[in-house]
Amino acid sequence: MVAGFFAVLLAGCGDALPSAYLTTPGGGAQYAARSLDLGRARIKPEVCRDIPETKPEATLLDESALVAFLQRQGLQASLVRARSDLSYVDVADAGGSRPVRLRVAILPDAYAAGSDLHHAILQHGPGSWGVHRSNLAVLAPIGTMDQILELAGRTKLACWGVLTVAARDDDFVVPGGYMEF
Repeated sequence: MVAGFFAVLLAGCGDALPSAYLTTPGGGAQYAARSLDLGRARIKPEVCRDIPETKPEATLLDESALVAFLQRQGLQASLVRARSDLSYVDVADAGGSRPVRLRVAILPDAYAAGSDLHHAILQHGPGSWGVHRSNLAVLAPIGTMDQILELAGRTKLACWGVLTVAARDDDFVVPGGYMEF
């Protein structure tokens, strides 16, 4: 009886629940300067034109920096705090049939954020991706390279943080957007 109640409750939620996989149809070629192949893909310069956030951050950030950036892009972003160093940002109008849930880890510094994202991407396997900026590591839902570039370009996430995508046993940075040195 209780299981039936939860099944009805979840069925009633329909597409409102975030997915662990991207549901966007693709269209990343419009944001790619070369190809959609991992290791060769590059973000077109015009994607990040007029985005002031492409300069490295000198201060420590929290998840509200990402929410504010997404909202400036005209997206509906809401915050769900899991614990003091981990939050989720749900982006309701990201182009797919379901909201996109971004896992935001708050770390001590930029090195830790890059390392955390690298390990999280490799743990989740091919199609995993995310961005990191300053001390934030943002893990996004699994997708194809076409879907990843489409979402990262349309939302300007590639302009806000270092875009990193998993291969089979390593990950690749997609150049052309935000870079930290």
